[in-house]
Amino acid sequence: DKLRLVAYASDQAHSCFRKACLIAGVEQVRVLPTRQEEHWALRPEVLESALAADLSSGLLPCFLLATIGTTSSCAVDPVAQLAELAESYGVWTHVDAAYAGAAALLPELRPLHFSGLLQPGGPCHVASLSFNPHKWLLTNFDCCTLWVVRGQGGHLKRALSLTPVYLQAAGNSLDYKDWQIPLGRRFRSLKLYFVLRMYGATALRTYLRHHMALAQWFAAAVAADPRFELAAPQRFGLVCFRLRGAPNSLNTALLEALNGSGAVLLSHTVLGGRYTLRLAVGGAYTQLAHV
Repeated sequence: DKLRLVAYASDQAHSCFRKACLIAGVEQVRVLPTRQEEHWALRPEVLESALAADLSSGLLPCFLLATIGTTSSCAVDPVAQLAELAESYGVWTHVDAAYAGAAALLPELRPLHFSGLLQPGGPCHVASLSFNPHKWLLTNFDCCTLWVVRGQGGHLKRALSLTPVYLQAAGNSLDYKDWQIPLGRRFRSLKLYFVLRMYGATALRTYLRHHMALAQWFAAAVAADPRFELAAPQRFGLVCFRLRGAPNSLNTALLEALNGSGAVLLSHTVLGGRYTLRLAVGGAYTQLAHV
């Protein structure tokens, strides 16, 4: 049966998806296409078509990776719809919110980007979610949080549990070696605890809103300049842009010139075959003057 297992993600998902499938021995991987018209988000009908096709071929759909804030463009998949669809096929849905998960602290963003995840008493078809406080929440590298829905944690634990007789004690009932590949783990939660205690929810929300305001300012400046165009909607602290109508080589040369100056450091991606520059606002001390 293991050879029949199939995992799904969009073509915008992080490369860790493929690596996880390699580690888990899931050989059947479906990288589903996205389109600029949907702002690079995975469409439910594309997923349903792939699920139905694999099931009719005798394969076993088992895992879906949905993303809130893709690395390339900060695209947000319609998680609630995708997860409900996946659950109807018996598929585990994991949400990768590595960067953008911190934005769930902002109440105004929850209905827009986190629908179906943070609604007390409402339906939740997602099985697990992870985000990295070290990306956008003032926490030193590395610190990744994992949430597993009640009831699904038992499946996760049984999949990786191997307890010899000398560890069979009441004090080991919650042993994180059963939640991960390594046997040991560092006390990463302690540094996150200190960040939360030091700043508090109000200051952290102010910090996130400040970065988003800077990104919005830059996106507006790009949109107002006829030489440039936005390659994707500005989301969170990321702005994707490029020279309007210019070949990839010219955008590449622009990025090399900017980074070569030593004054700024931008990154790049490729969206729809077009080379794209990325300005990410996320530094602890970044102000409007820097942008």
